[in-house]
Amino acid sequence: MFNSKSKPQSNTANISSQPISTVVGTEILFKGEISGTSTIKVDGNVEGNINVKSGVILGEKGKVIGNIDSNQVVIYGTLQGNISCKELILKSSGIINGDISTQALEIEQGGKYNGKLSMSNASVSETSVKTNV
Repeated sequence: MFNSKSKPQSNTANISSQPISTVVGTEILFKGEISGTSTIKVDGNVEGNINVKSGVILGEKGKVIGNIDSNQVVIYGTLQGNISCKELILKSSGIINGDISTQALEIEQGGKYNGKLSMSNASVSETSVKTNV
């Protein structure tokens, strides 16, 4: 009766099912840069930038003072810094104080961010956009 085309599933929903290689526990304060390829979960405090290819999960009690750069990010906790990713989910308990640059964004009711939002589409090149002056 209806043409039921299902929209493609986002990989961000699958980040929770990915193996987490590193966990910063609730009682831990980590100062410094974190970089790698696997998914990381932060339940404690990180003072420094996180540059992880696969994904970052910032837990409810987690706090990051620094920038996050990753493919997929889920924020339950607090980020004081900028975020650059392909897909971002800001949960109802999440707070971002900084600029967001992403291709896909989902904000649950109650999630908060203060900063600039920049959304781009990988299939659209900047040179194809024309503006009239």
